[in-house]
Amino acid sequence: MNKKLKGFTLMELIVVLAIIGILAAIFIPSWMNWITMSKVRKQNNNARIIFNDAQTITQEYRFRERKLDDSEKIVGSGEFYFYWDGSNGTATKDGNSVDGSAFARQLNRMYGDSAETAYRIYVKNYMVQSVVAASGNTNRNKGSYPTKQKDRNSTDVQSFDMSTIVLSPTT
Repeated sequence: MNKKLKGFTLMELIVVLAIIGILAAIFIPSWMNWITMSKVRKQNNNARIIFNDAQTITQEYRFRERKLDDSEKIVGSGEFYFYWDGSNGTATKDGNSVDGSAFARQLNRMYGDSAETAYRIYVKNYMVQSVVAASGNTNRNKGSYPTKQKDRNSTDVQSFDMSTIVLSPTT
C-alpha cells in the first residue's frame, strides 16, 4: 500500500512567505503614518480647546485691566506669550518676564489635560493669535490652532515659531 504524504512543499512555503513579506512592506509604513497622523490630530484638537479657553480668559483680563496703565497690564496691549510644560508656566509680555501664575491657574482649571500637555499661547492686544500643543515639550507630534499642523516639526514647544500658525497677519 502506497501512502501519500500530506503537507506543503518547500516551494509553496517560500511563495507564501514572499507574499506576506510584500504585504507587510506595503501596510506597515502606511499603518505607522496613520498612527502618527492620529497623534497630530489629537494635538490639533487639544490646541483648539486651549485656544478657546485662553480666549475666554484673555477677555476676562481685558475687562479687569481696562483701567490700568500699560505697564501694569499682564496680558494687555502688546505681545503676551504663555508657556506651560505640564507642571509649570512661564509668561512674557513684550519680551519681559511677567507673573503668569493666575493665568495658568485659570486656564488649567478649564483645560483638564494640562498635566499631560505642553503648550504655548501667543496673545496680541487681548486676542489669542495661535496655540501650539504636544504631549510633552520635545514630542515630535505637535498640533496647532488656528492653522493645523499636518506633519512633524523638530523644534520643541517652547521655541516654536508662533508666526507660522497665525491664521491672518496681525497689525
